Amino acid sequence: MYTEKRKLSKTELRRISNTTNIILIVVFIILLFSFWNAQILRNFYYTALADRNITKDIEVKAPRGLIFDRNHLRLSENKLNFSLFLVREYSRDVSASLDAAASILGVKKEEIEKKIARYRSYPQSFRILLEKDLSLQKVVYIESRSAEMPEFEIDIAPARAYPYEKSASHILGYISELTTDSLEQMKDQGYKLGDSSGKSGIEKQYEPYLHGIKGIRTVAKDNLGRVREILNEKKPEIGNSIVLTIDINLQRYIEEIFKNYKGTVGVVDLKSGGILALISKPNFNPDIFSGVLDPEDWSKLVSDPDHPLQNKFIQGRYSPGSTFKIVVALAALQEGVVDSSTVSSCYGSVKIYNRVFHCWQGGGHGPVSIENALKNSCNVYFYRVGKKMDIDIIAEYAHMLGLGDLTNIDLPNEKAGLIPNKEWKQRELNQKWFPGETISVAIGGGMLNVTPIQALLMISTVALRGQMPQLHLLKAVESGGGSVIRQFKPTFKQVSIAKRHFETVINGLFRVVNDSGTGQAARIKELDICGKTGTQQIISKENPNYKTLVKQERFKPHAWFVSFAPRTNPEIAVVVFIQNGGDAGAVAAPIAGKIYEQLF
Repeated sequence: MYTEKRKLSKTELRRISNTTNIILIVVFIILLFSFWNAQILRNFYYTALADRNITKDIEVKAPRGLIFDRNHLRLSENKLNFSLFLVREYSRDVSASLDAAASILGVKKEEIEKKIARYRSYPQSFRILLEKDLSLQKVVYIESRSAEMPEFEIDIAPARAYPYEKSASHILGYISELTTDSLEQMKDQGYKLGDSSGKSGIEKQYEPYLHGIKGIRTVAKDNLGRVREILNEKKPEIGNSIVLTIDINLQRYIEEIFKNYKGTVGVVDLKSGGILALISKPNFNPDIFSGVLDPEDWSKLVSDPDHPLQNKFIQGRYSPGSTFKIVVALAALQEGVVDSSTVSSCYGSVKIYNRVFHCWQGGGHGPVSIENALKNSCNVYFYRVGKKMDIDIIAEYAHMLGLGDLTNIDLPNEKAGLIPNKEWKQRELNQKWFPGETISVAIGGGMLNVTPIQALLMISTVALRGQMPQLHLLKAVESGGGSVIRQFKPTFKQVSIAKRHFETVINGLFRVVNDSGTGQAARIKELDICGKTGTQQIISKENPNYKTLVKQERFKPHAWFVSFAPRTNPEIAVVVFIQNGGDAGAVAAPIAGKIYEQLF
């Protein structure tokens, strides 16, 4: 059985042919419209997509502004170095790329992974900085294998350098790469991971002036991610320059004569309040922070018992010792407790509140006025003055003269000191103040502590007969072209102590140096230096093992010397603090004398 095939009629064939033609025409029209839409209507859109595949905007780091001393000698500068970046977008295998990076840089893969993890939320096209200050050998190795490793990019970027190395390191500070925490605080200011900023000193204090404006470089890349052409470039702008009040030659001179000590020295120009030199020992080389800091080097710095990163001038808090007698003398004179003719006899000790208080001079000083008490640093005289005074009054004058409070010098992380009073002890220790405690405070002991910059501010105010200067390091901010953007204007405030009382105290301070007083080792012929020594015991002389213990360096007294010159129309004030230095008259005063000799 079979089915006979029927032949299609001409009409049916014509109908099928027409339908087919219509379908073909519709398909052709659709294709034509699609090409027209792509080539004409959406030309710019697809061109932009294509451009995006072959072009890339690269951020160009801005050089930091320079830092100069008062004579425009360069204290910081910029050098060019090679930096290695990773672009995950161009990596065929990120894990293999990290293996390669670890091998090239000579570090563990875990270290690279830890750094990459910080950029987890960033786009794959973001350039991740792996290392700065790349050696030329590594640069050549990576560049010669760019076809094999397109994910690695070498860039030339500015880096910080300090031509005087360790000199003035606590003034200048250092810069380093932003951490995740610090970025959170600064991202609104245009910072990104991989950027650097000032971490201490002037680098941190004036970061907004110094950091500069980034540039943008638009480049063309091939299908392997290699740069083939720079299409457009907006040059970065260097940051503003900071001109300091520091004299780097004086700074280096003092660092040399202070090289065997731990402690700090500060020198101020009394006409302006500008700091001429600031030494804190031990110091550090800020250059080590410009590259990738070795973890071992960082560990050594932070675990060093001498705290080289601490700026002792503004952060070290120490008992002021006999330098505090200046405050007590002025307070007693202003309050009428004593006058310039008041005499008290010192026989080496005095009994107050059923306790015997000793003078440092075993045989005593005999009858002494306030000027002689300052000259010889007589403890007994000031014990008796302390008995007549209230601790709150002494504290009031200490604050009035700049002790115990922030000086607001233009350096970050300054510490305040401690000037105890009744309210403080009740609040902090839940105890009442006993009059016997005032006796120790009257000679600079007890719970007192001050920073060396506060001691410098105090002696500066005395030198200027009650005019307290604003201590500062900034002289001016200048643009890259040298025009002045900001100029520091010296400011002074008057303290409420009569000038005649300052003159009485200054007479005593003059005799300290020039009339066989405790600071006579600072004397310079034909220069009227006025000063006060302070030898602050670490352990009590009443300790039965005192003579044995004090031979060990850590138990030696701290040595202070605060001073100014000349006596009339003073120009310079100096503070010298030597940690565990021993007798102040023997070690701190001579250093001050050498500084004055160099200056005058």
